[in-house]
Amino acid sequence: MSFLRKSLASAAVVVAAAGVATVVNPTAALASTPASCSSVRQIGTTRVLTVGGMEAASVKQYYGCGYNYAYIYVWEQYRATHSNWDLYVHVIDHTQSGDDLGEGTLNNTTRAELWGAPANTAAHCTHVTGYLNSTGGSTSTVC
Repeated sequence: MSFLRKSLASAAVVVAAAGVATVVNPTAALASTPASCSSVRQIGTTRVLTVGGMEAASVKQYYGCGYNYAYIYVWEQYRATHSNWDLYVHVIDHTQSGDDLGEGTLNNTTRAELWGAPANTAAHCTHVTGYLNSTGGSTSTVC
């Protein structure tokens, strides 16, 4: 085999391998921003929700514009295998007897993400809980 053919064959293998790696290990989806604040940053941990053995959604807490926000994102592999779902997120304020604040709800939806309303809890210890249908999970507490 000539040098040129070997080079082209090697390049094709590298390109093919890169394509497979992208499908097998998709990059994490970046959250949009809530309608009421264009600059937010994640605080606390991400909770991954597993449904039927499939990693299906991420629950996160964000801070921006003086408020905390609950957020849930439904992963592509779940969306591709289900026709609709229910989403619910809220911020839990530990200093107010565990009150649910900053709630967001979507029922029978095909949307990939949901932001809760702004929660005026930035000065308090909080965490976020989110649900994909009946499967829920919480982020770490942030003070």
